[in-house]
Amino acid sequence: MRPQEIADLLGCKAIVRREVQINSIAPIEAAGESELTFLSNPKYEKYLKTTQAGCVIVKPDIDPNNYPNLNLIICEDPYLAFAKIIRFVYGHKKPTPYISDKAHIDESAQIDSSVAIEEFVYIGKNVKIGKHTRIMPFAYIGDNTTIGENCLIYPHTTIREDTVIGNNVIIQPGAVIGSDGFGYATDENGNHLKIPQIGNVVIEDDVEIGAGATIDRAALKSTIIKKGTKIDNLVQIAHNVEVGEGSIIVAQTGISGSTKIGKGVILAGQTGIAGHLRIADKTIITAKSGIGRSISKPGVYSGIPAYEHNKWLKNSVIMPKLYDMHKKIKELEKMIKELQDADD
Repeated sequence: MRPQEIADLLGCKAIVRREVQINSIAPIEAAGESELTFLSNPKYEKYLKTTQAGCVIVKPDIDPNNYPNLNLIICEDPYLAFAKIIRFVYGHKKPTPYISDKAHIDESAQIDSSVAIEEFVYIGKNVKIGKHTRIMPFAYIGDNTTIGENCLIYPHTTIREDTVIGNNVIIQPGAVIGSDGFGYATDENGNHLKIPQIGNVVIEDDVEIGAGATIDRAALKSTIIKKGTKIDNLVQIAHNVEVGEGSIIVAQTGISGSTKIGKGVILAGQTGIAGHLRIADKTIITAKSGIGRSISKPGVYSGIPAYEHNKWLKNSVIMPKLYDMHKKIKELEKMIKELQDADD
């Protein structure tokens, strides 16, 4: 594409100094004449002087006159514009219809004729798979599972029985959907008796689930991941959890059973959330935080146990000084005692 065509696609303004054909995308410091790049972080602005890129997406506050040799596309949010163009070029395309003779497909399964099912896939009884979905090698699809349209299921994914998956869902390699929830009852002899988990998992439209993530089936009803949520690699979501629309859950986060996560919540890496809690809409939990109580007021929270981020920042400044402060207090106490003894 030419720079003006890219700008038209993005709904942005183009400043074209020379005609080039763009056929790839690259970082600003490495881009060549036929490549598109973008600038959203000010610390990379220095590369505008040296980049060989055929075109650069920039913010309106960049003065084009300072870069007379560059083709520029002016967008309010260059990073979002970059995301749109890379999705346009490299995003999920409709697969070529294909069913491998090395796949096991139960005769009761209902599979749209536009679906691609690759080698060594297992598809159980009464499975339903919608239009233009692609299932890659070694995926396991359990009995009575429903998968919607335009889904992409990567290799070695396990989707257990009775799972319901919406449209435009991406499940990365090694994810396990619908494994048993961690439910046990302890008898009078101290034995842990497994409670059969007879619920399921429901994943709504436009969800992405990262590699190695695990989402447990509910004990009785449904574990629910609502529309537009993005789940990173190695996340654990326990039985009966509900995750609200448009939430982001970052790597190595663990959510205990029956907790309800609101809409638009961000859980940063290695966040831990105890069971049976409620997290308000638009809440942000920073990395390595531990949540032991419900959060009813949206905001940013940090720490173990987590509390308001601003207070946590102030306390974090004090923490490295605690030992010296302790020593100083002991010295002052000693001095006060000496003065008191002298008065007596």
